[in-house]
Amino acid sequence: DCTGVEDFTACLGNTDNFCPNNISCQCKNEKPFCRCDYFRVDWQEYWYMGPKCNHLWSTLDLILVTILPAVALVIIV
Repeated sequence: DCTGVEDFTACLGNTDNFCPNNISCQCKNEKPFCRCDYFRVDWQEYWYMGPKCNHLWSTLDLILVTILPAVALVIIV
């Protein structure tokens, strides 16, 4: 429950079924959200995204998602 809780403060009550294990539940605008983890391995950073932190993205993923459509558009045009 996030009623009356300051932003980016831990959720109140039992949050075991809201976020996956080892992911903290926090409040923003009196609504709960899962605070996703991130980590770094060598030159790449990895972070979890999504409402339940169930999507793992890396720096390379982000580069490919942004660059490949632009390259394809240049080739087509």
